[in-house]
Amino acid sequence: MPPNRARLAGFIDRWYNFTQNSTGAVVQEKGAFMDLQRFLNTHQSRRSFLRELGTLAGVGLALDAGTFNVCTIDTETLVPASRTNPIKHILVACQENRSFDEYFGHYSRAGSFGIPQGYYQPDGRGGKVYPYHFPVTSSNDTSHSWQDTHREWDNGAMDGFYTTNGLLAMGYYDRSDIPFYYALADSFTLCGNYFCSVLGPTLPNRLALWTGTCGGITTNEINGGSLDWFAIVDLLDQYYVTWKCYGLGLGTGSEPNDFEGYNPLTYFKKWQNEPRMYYQIADYYNDLESGKLPQVSFLITEALVDEHPPLDIRTGEFAMEAVIKALMNSPAWKSSVLFFTYDEGGGYFDHVAPPQVDAYGLGFRVPTLIISPYAKRGYVSGQLYEHSSILKFIERHFGLPTLASMNHQFDTSTPGMNNDAAHGNAAGPPAPPRDGLSNIGDFSEVFDFAQDQNYHPSLPSLNNYWIAEFVIALVAKKVGKAARKAVDGL
Repeated sequence: MPPNRARLAGFIDRWYNFTQNSTGAVVQEKGAFMDLQRFLNTHQSRRSFLRELGTLAGVGLALDAGTFNVCTIDTETLVPASRTNPIKHILVACQENRSFDEYFGHYSRAGSFGIPQGYYQPDGRGGKVYPYHFPVTSSNDTSHSWQDTHREWDNGAMDGFYTTNGLLAMGYYDRSDIPFYYALADSFTLCGNYFCSVLGPTLPNRLALWTGTCGGITTNEINGGSLDWFAIVDLLDQYYVTWKCYGLGLGTGSEPNDFEGYNPLTYFKKWQNEPRMYYQIADYYNDLESGKLPQVSFLITEALVDEHPPLDIRTGEFAMEAVIKALMNSPAWKSSVLFFTYDEGGGYFDHVAPPQVDAYGLGFRVPTLIISPYAKRGYVSGQLYEHSSILKFIERHFGLPTLASMNHQFDTSTPGMNNDAAHGNAAGPPAPPRDGLSNIGDFSEVFDFAQDQNYHPSLPSLNNYWIAEFVIALVAKKVGKAARKAVDGL
């Protein structure tokens, strides 16, 4: 077994226990998960795995309505210093490849942040293509490389989605598809003006979420342990702020290989073997109940729950419901905030042109929710945010210096390798950490610390979602057998 797969032996049982303990779900084909374990040990890319996995079955669910307050634009106001506000625990969760308009463009209270009436994309032949509701909760993947994302962006015209990725890029979901996420928007704060960091794919954006910069990297093609610059965890350790990474689903998201790699720390020399990166979902639940939740927690997704196409998006919603409700039902809830975002837009349409602060972005808008008893309720924020905004909040809350003040490696240039912005040159444009930019918000305006700390809104339960878990087992078993048969035939 490859070294990076050694932990898989226990992951399947933990996933089975997760579905039992956190939701009451019953999966009758546990043996199929053992086939999944053997399948995961077969070397292949995440994209090929997801393509073979295909789509999953799901069920429609209803939810109760909440109260709303839409803000078109806000001036940031000061929040009390961290020693006087009640937040002690900051949690960060990042799912995959969804744009704001794809998920919340039809949110009834999104106002001007939602899809404009009559919005369309040109078809390249003089015609018009309008957004449409996806008929099912899974779809094929769209291209979201640096090159194709820039074609969609078209220097700010935002008119290249259909001509680059076809009709698939024009689909959207609504409340009937992701009721739990819409209920979170009803009950907490939805960010209508939050952009990913880079006009490119997953890894550059996840690097920016942890370090404030992509370091000039614009592709997903780098090796584990190859990077060496300041990340937010360097500051946390330097100032004795506790942190952990908790792996969702099978818990493989921190493994540095071509199948996972959702945790960008695995690409850093200093951090790739750090034990704090490898806590599991069971540890998260135990820490919540025992009062051992660290000051900063990173919830690391993985391929079965990340919402990356062609995965059924409700599988990810199911996983996020479990971790969010566990937080809300724990003693830590009254002193916590969870930032829930997506790494990049995945090639799906969005109508708002991202401001450009350097040669790498901002990228397209992504869905982002602020979940806390102190987050303004039913509020849609218009403040400009991007991934470094989460870093700014952490830094301000704990009195840390900015990463921009610590990392000057990219102030004047970036390495040319894996850097499309370098255009084949040895060096590319600068990319200093963006947590030093004053026009990027730090979420101060989304909190109201006068709100009741015991706030527990009524949220829908995806109680019947054991059906999807059952389908995962069956599909994994089928694909696993096909993979083993193919290997045997080599």
